[in-house]
Amino acid sequence: MDLQFTGLDGILANLARLPLEENEENAVVTKGAKITQKAIIEEAPIGTERKNKKGKVTYKPGSLKKNIKVKRAVDGVAVIHTGKAYHGHLVEFGRSAGSKMAKKNGKTQKVTWGSTNANPFFTRGFESSKNEAKQAMADEIRKLKNL
Repeated sequence: MDLQFTGLDGILANLARLPLEENEENAVVTKGAKITQKAIIEEAPIGTERKNKKGKVTYKPGSLKKNIKVKRAVDGVAVIHTGKAYHGHLVEFGRSAGSKMAKKNGKTQKVTWGSTNANPFFTRGFESSKNEAKQAMADEIRKLKNL
């Protein structure tokens, strides 16, 4: 059997046609996801340490990189996410400036924030690793099926 992939759609179509057990399919997809995870980690920005007025560290650089995780594939789908780095979507897509009234120490005060430009590190990591991930998945299938 000859395996040739021309795109992600091709690899998914070939995966559906191959006589792979579910655990084999999940292993193949996880292998590709781990390569993509590494590329996303390389693209993730590192901020600078921030402290509040009292000198307490409120942000440690590198928390975004440390929290990019892969959930092992289930039913042929692997998920790459930012884990506990809840601000990942704000970095990827940016945000507009705004303000709102919020209670702090029993007092209502206006809280404002500035805009942030989008830094699509997830997209760049995915795009840069597509070919390598496809190749790793094809190699894994060959290894599993002795092709």
